[in-house]
Amino acid sequence: MRSVVAALLLVAVTSGGAAASAVPPTARCAAARPVVSTTETAVEARVLTGCTAGELVVFRATFVARAYGTSCTAVSSELEADPADVPQWIRARLELACAPGEKGLLGSQITVEMYDAKDARVGAYSLGDSVKEKNPAARHLWTVDFLAGLGDLPVAADPAVKSSSGSAGEGSSRAQADHEVYDG
Repeated sequence: MRSVVAALLLVAVTSGGAAASAVPPTARCAAARPVVSTTETAVEARVLTGCTAGELVVFRATFVARAYGTSCTAVSSELEADPADVPQWIRARLELACAPGEKGLLGSQITVEMYDAKDARVGAYSLGDSVKEKNPAARHLWTVDFLAGLGDLPVAADPAVKSSSGSAGEGSSRAQADHEVYDG
């Protein structure tokens, strides 16, 4: 896992090839593509995000979203970066769908762990959702928007959506989850 972080962050930082100078290196943020794994009863999506200044990792977050049911799939996933020349934040958007099992129990769990420059876990937050569904044909869709970076993050698109956030060192992150039911 650490080698993936190092490779991800080094590629993001060293791609400019600029000559060394007395000016402090500009921080930038990057993320690996979401890794999605599915079983018959759950789907899990994991995204690794990091921000660097030169070769120094100043902020790192691991985002894990899980949805539980009888039949679960990852509907879609995509990444969006800060459009600035030097990205200061990165966004992962995930859609996780499940149908209820025999007892109609469904749930989701979103967890974010944040690390500092010394690679020590310095913060964590999570949010979850559970429901008992009477209709076994109903489809439940969790749309999760995960945002991490340095400084000020973009304003939340919909403040009414369930969200949780945290910060560590120079970085901060936010996860928002929206749960919809398609009955039948």
